[in-house]
Amino acid sequence: MQLQFDQDIGRLQGYLPRFVAMIGVKAWDKRAAALVQQARGTAFQSYVIQRYHWLELEIAHLRRWRRKAGGLSARMESATSTSALQFAAACVEVDQNLTHRGRAEFRGRLRDALKSDCGFAPIYLEVLHAIGLSSHGFDIDLPDLEKNARFDVAGERNGCVFAVECKHVSADAGRRIHQKDFYRIIDDLYDTLVPPGSTTAIPAVILVTLDDRLSAADSARRDLVRAIRQISVEPLGSKVRGTSFEVSKVSYAEHFGLEPITDQKLFQERAQKSFGADCHAVTTADRYAGLTIVMRSLVGDDHTKPQLDALKAAARQLPSDRPAFVALQFDDLDFSELFYPHVAERLNVVANYFFATRESCHIGAVLFSAYRPSMSVDPVNQWNPMVICWNPAFNEEWKVGLPFQGTIDPDVARSISDATRPRIASAAEFNRLPSSASFRRRAARRRK
Repeated sequence: MQLQFDQDIGRLQGYLPRFVAMIGVKAWDKRAAALVQQARGTAFQSYVIQRYHWLELEIAHLRRWRRKAGGLSARMESATSTSALQFAAACVEVDQNLTHRGRAEFRGRLRDALKSDCGFAPIYLEVLHAIGLSSHGFDIDLPDLEKNARFDVAGERNGCVFAVECKHVSADAGRRIHQKDFYRIIDDLYDTLVPPGSTTAIPAVILVTLDDRLSAADSARRDLVRAIRQISVEPLGSKVRGTSFEVSKVSYAEHFGLEPITDQKLFQERAQKSFGADCHAVTTADRYAGLTIVMRSLVGDDHTKPQLDALKAAARQLPSDRPAFVALQFDDLDFSELFYPHVAERLNVVANYFFATRESCHIGAVLFSAYRPSMSVDPVNQWNPMVICWNPAFNEEWKVGLPFQGTIDPDVARSISDATRPRIASAAEFNRLPSSASFRRRAARRRK
């Protein structure tokens, strides 16, 4: 099949009602209303919903705005809105080209996604590759939906055939502290975090050190919340020991400096520098009051194992009689982070270790992408950039006719990363940043 659709936002919006009709209007409205209500909760609850369910929220917003205003204008075009409209359009086009059996399976997966913690993330990856390959002139089939094979996408062009298996890796895979469980605790402590501007407390850091894993059980969460509330009114240096954790209260200035950090990415980098790369941290501290909660585990995270397990599972699902590709999607990374040197190096290490195993001899490349909207278009994929790690056993002659051979220009990738990634500044340099209070005071004096 060949899948084509217009890229203009005015025409893409016509797919929204057809996409919702595929799922069921009542089921969609119920799910959208629940997500919108949660997104309007506390800042910490909203963060989790926005991070895991941005696609559902954006489609709900666009659909609501379209019904209210009578249509979408070009002024509403953004990375998020364009990605959401393209996903809806691609789902409609895929649905129209499936058999009755495949259409029933596809619509069932869309309905199941409304009940899943991952949302549309796994389907997003499959549809992305189907429409991306088709737009580059490949005839594609979806054998897993049609129940003809166990892999997701089959492609062919000029006699060259290949297969693609898509795997979605959760943000919490391999982590001792799951983001949802962490922010659920922070949401319970919302009344304990002193609002900025209050003078009822001095800035402090409540450090939670877990013996191993953060339990998702309600009883364990209540015990931890109780201990944090208890130590929040204690003096600096106090400690409380629980069954599987220790909570201590330490100085904010010692780890973050005297000035408040308003840049969240810079705050996270400072927290990771002081308390470890795997820690989780939130803050409401300003120059007068507030609390910062940092949670870490004595056992480090291991992201490599779930990634390797996903690669090996995909290899077993792919046929061995043709070149094959494994596509891995992360929902804990922004697209620009894929090009950070340390991230790209880690991905290459994982891929090369996988290529050294016996079951990977027919795998041409591993494709790493991120479940985040991107307006950057590259030669390989018309939606989101990817990091592509080719199997060293595949030489240039074997690659002839296969997709995913285009590469993103290193200068373009570097400019994307440099524009979005904060760097750690010294204390003296931080006082000159526009986000610092001292910078704002000096700027106000200059204006006078």
